Amino acid sequence: MLQASDTCVRISGTVRADAVAASGRQAGSGSYRMEPGARVQIDVRKQTEYGPLRAVIAVGNLRR
Repeated sequence: MLQASDTCVRISGTVRADAVAASGRQAGSGSYRMEPGARVQIDVRKQTEYGPLRAVIAVGNLRR
């Protein structure tokens, strides 16, 4: 909750990093790759004279 306000702000997120390694039959023919991902979400809530107001912003790329 913000001080001196009836607005509530929640910030959350996730970070992921996958590493995939594979080896071939011959020496030095292995492969390696990284698959990073991150997501941030901001959730804002406020009580208004018309009822509750909520705004959600989500940005990221958490894919598999």
